[in-house]
Amino acid sequence: MNYTLFLTLLLAYVAVLVIVGRLTARGGSNEAFFTAGRNANWLLVSFGMIGASLSGVTFISVPGWTASAGWTYMLMVFGYLIGYAIIAFVLLPVYYKHRVISIYSYLGDKLGTESYKTGSAFFLISRIIGASARLYIVTMIVQLTICDAFHIPFIVTAMLVLVLIAVYSASGGIATIVITDTLQTTLMLLATGLALYYVGNAVVEQGQGLWSYIASSDQFYLVEEGTARAWWKQVLGGMSIAVAMTGLDQDMMQKNLTVRTLKGAQKNMLLLGITLIFVNALFLSLGIFLTDYAAQNGIAASGDQLFAQVATSSAMPPVLGAVFFLGLLAAAFSSADSALASLTTAFCVDFLGLKEHESTAKRNKVYIGFMVLILLVMVGIYQLQEETIISTLFTAAGYTYGPLLGLFAFALLTNRKIKHWGVLAVAIISPFLAYALSLWAPSLGYTIGFELLLYNGAMTFVGAWLISQAPSKA
Repeated sequence: MNYTLFLTLLLAYVAVLVIVGRLTARGGSNEAFFTAGRNANWLLVSFGMIGASLSGVTFISVPGWTASAGWTYMLMVFGYLIGYAIIAFVLLPVYYKHRVISIYSYLGDKLGTESYKTGSAFFLISRIIGASARLYIVTMIVQLTICDAFHIPFIVTAMLVLVLIAVYSASGGIATIVITDTLQTTLMLLATGLALYYVGNAVVEQGQGLWSYIASSDQFYLVEEGTARAWWKQVLGGMSIAVAMTGLDQDMMQKNLTVRTLKGAQKNMLLLGITLIFVNALFLSLGIFLTDYAAQNGIAASGDQLFAQVATSSAMPPVLGAVFFLGLLAAAFSSADSALASLTTAFCVDFLGLKEHESTAKRNKVYIGFMVLILLVMVGIYQLQEETIISTLFTAAGYTYGPLLGLFAFALLTNRKIKHWGVLAVAIISPFLAYALSLWAPSLGYTIGFELLLYNGAMTFVGAWLISQAPSKA
């Protein structure tokens, strides 16, 4: 393994991102950081959001997940498309009508200040966990490909990765990220395509087509009845995860809200949903090739380490290892930089009341604070040593995003108000009730999968109704 090559690639890639960051920062103003002046091209945003939506977790975990779950993940992806349509035609019109910077300010307009703060707080918790999990993946690979050779401990590697991300994104925020996401998505798709070509040719016999090989594999199945991955659970889970983790997530919506018009933002979401079907099919196809290649060549790797071990093995061309490494950096950086920007935006706008024209000093302190929090959570994940982190990430999302789903549904479907902090209690209790339901359901012959998010949201909705007040009559 050429440690010097990987280190050179890392530094060169970050240098390119720094140049882009300096060109797009526009003086580092809050307006550029928060909304990019609301003047981004929708097609550019849509292409960049592919990388942000997939992240390093998808890039690494989905191919590694194929051995144990086949293609059942594709049913979730079909559910994503339904969820993106809901975002496009239900949520985006609301956000554009209210001209929000933080999407949680809508909860304040409809329900009250307490709901606004509660929604934003649950986003902060959700995104810190999600961003840490996604960044953990790339840090783990940097550790294996570079830092282990120099006996650098994981916590130091994690600090270095976070600092490198901050170097190019801390000043420009979302204005920089809209541009860098485009570069990062391109590299990630290039890495996937090259891996499919080289690994596919290594395992497919001469005269047999790649698709024929995939279709004949025992890992090629969509439906797994009688488990938490039953088809309807996967579709419902994918739909609710898309609505919650994209439509109710400041990180993803902050990109959408940089688009000049509502129509452009809607086209962005629909194109993203369609594109992700094809992109994830590539990842799952690659997973079949990687699993078979590892078995044929005695590579003892599985889960999140499978792609890395095969791509950087001595039997593969060096170009594959290099492009894989760049693709991984691209996927993870694309997710982590926007997460830091959205966390900073939500906290500054929702809790500090920072305006677009104010000084950036306070914003920079908040940015550093979230870097430290993400570092601590990454170290915690490292201690858990999960083999495949994507399933854990979706399960965690079911608990943390559920209250957001319930509160936004309540705001959209009713005219009632919640004028006290009982809403925070409801949002805290609902995930515990959902967890209790997940433990009790198997006794009835029903195993809850990723659709847990819907049950959590429904509990929050009911709780919000019980503590709310009807609008006063004129």
